[in-house]
Amino acid sequence: MRRSKVTSFCKTTNSSNHGIKNTYGDMPELMENILNNLNDEIYSLHSCALVSRHWCQMSIPFLWQDPFAFNQRPSFISNYFSSLGEYEKIIFKKCGINEEFSKTLFDYARFLKVLNLGKLESRVDDWIELFNSKSLNDDNDDNDDTSSYHIINLLFKLFIESGAILHKFSLYFSESIEFKPEIFYSLEQNVQFFSQIQHLTLYIIDLNVKSVTTLLRALAKNATKIRTLKFREHYNDDHDNDNDMLQLIHSFIYFIKSQELRKISLVGVRYFTKFHGFISALESQKCSLQEVRIKNCNFSAEFELTVSSIDARPIALMLKKSGILLQRLSLESIGEKINEEPLLLETIKSFCPNITCLKISNFAFSTQLIELIDNFQKLQILSLRCNTNDISEEKLKIRMIQFSEKLPLTLQYFCLGHWLGKYTDILLNHCNAPLKKLLIYGIYDEKVFNALVEFCIRIKTLNYVGIEEYSNLDDNIRKELEAYVALVPSKSTDFDF
Repeated sequence: MRRSKVTSFCKTTNSSNHGIKNTYGDMPELMENILNNLNDEIYSLHSCALVSRHWCQMSIPFLWQDPFAFNQRPSFISNYFSSLGEYEKIIFKKCGINEEFSKTLFDYARFLKVLNLGKLESRVDDWIELFNSKSLNDDNDDNDDTSSYHIINLLFKLFIESGAILHKFSLYFSESIEFKPEIFYSLEQNVQFFSQIQHLTLYIIDLNVKSVTTLLRALAKNATKIRTLKFREHYNDDHDNDNDMLQLIHSFIYFIKSQELRKISLVGVRYFTKFHGFISALESQKCSLQEVRIKNCNFSAEFELTVSSIDARPIALMLKKSGILLQRLSLESIGEKINEEPLLLETIKSFCPNITCLKISNFAFSTQLIELIDNFQKLQILSLRCNTNDISEEKLKIRMIQFSEKLPLTLQYFCLGHWLGKYTDILLNHCNAPLKKLLIYGIYDEKVFNALVEFCIRIKTLNYVGIEEYSNLDDNIRKELEAYVALVPSKSTDFDF
């Protein structure tokens, strides 16, 4: 169903907002649960809105929680401008938009809960282009950037002052996104807008330091419930040696210290060489932090990293701070040697007993690693890729038996790469964990085939086996195995978390 059908059903020129303010309060609990479960099913929500006026009244708030995420005609933005003051009319006139917008039954802006500034910018550009295509004046193309600037600010101000309360916010900064001073004044007057944010993403493409740092200060002051924080920098030569980036980093650290974060992710941040204070910022979160992800970042001496190797000592220090709170852990080294690997494994074993999800890549397949996994009595998901280059074939077989027998009985999902190879049968023959899902590279030979069949008969819990080399699997072998367990094409990233 097209959104235009829904909005045309709900538009009126003579209706007031009577009753809409209490939409959530009047909603039956069961119906609210149903609509919550349909939150990502846009067409199902559209159908609900068309059942009756009452269903429309209940469904519309869900449809407009994250309107910029859906691939739809940009004309929906017009619904936000049903009531324009003189100031707004002047702005539209400057942008070459002389349109009379119909009154609507709903105050759509008030329903907003998810806002991604990057998607907002894109949809606004499409909306402006829609009006330009109606105009006979080709000069409008020269004013698109200015128009986008004004409309984005107008929409953002409208959202803030509508009474909307964000739950998820993605700060996306490019050259065309700059906020007027009136935006920050509105934020001061409408503190509820940021007060319930739980997930925050900061994505820097072209830095406008004043807008970013001012917004971060407003967030630090008004948003105290953020649980997930992502910081991503898009590589741009203009950032090199830019003191503005340092101002942003200091504001970012200040912001971290104002929260009780559970997850933090840093991607592509090249300014760790100047990122003094980041460790202390993480230490301030030691009572709440469960997960830290750092990817494609430059590091400073604070992290004790060198070009040729990774020193595990500062990582071990962070893991000590996480202690019993840590449940999900991913340790991956791509092409780099890990120094102090035994120290890192011992720290995890001593301070992180409650791990439920573990991903380890490029570690030595040592007896210490086996003891570590044996120590996890709550482990449910395990993804393992180990280095076996320095282990003789005889020792490797013995170690594989020990490893298989010590897999926790709580383990349900197990991902193996091609490193195990021809020893897959040994693992299956000695594994007693009640696995539900198994991911392997391939069925190498008859021994692996027989071991997999016997494992299915013996354990009886396996629901499916994902095979990376599924396309190369012999049809007869596939048919025989499918009599015992479902086989699906898979890849190693299926177990990423």
